[in-house]
Amino acid sequence: MVRTSYPKKKDGKYYLVDSGYPNRKEFLAPYNGHRYHVSEWRHGHQPMGLKEVFNHAHSSLRNVIEWSFGVLKLK
Repeated sequence: MVRTSYPKKKDGKYYLVDSGYPNRKEFLAPYNGHRYHVSEWRHGHQPMGLKEVFNHAHSSLRNVIEWSFGVLKLK
């Protein structure tokens, strides 16, 4: 098993991770078994329930982060 070491983070901060990681202390992964991708909420469909609301916010934030890395790569 390959272990990835993460930089030391400050208390009260979290790593936003994808569904390949378990939800545990200091790691925020989306809930499995609930809608996740932003495209699933297009055309007026709203997230229902706390887990879908969390997944929607997680997915939206992750899209911004991935877009930001893409912009930085172009520089």
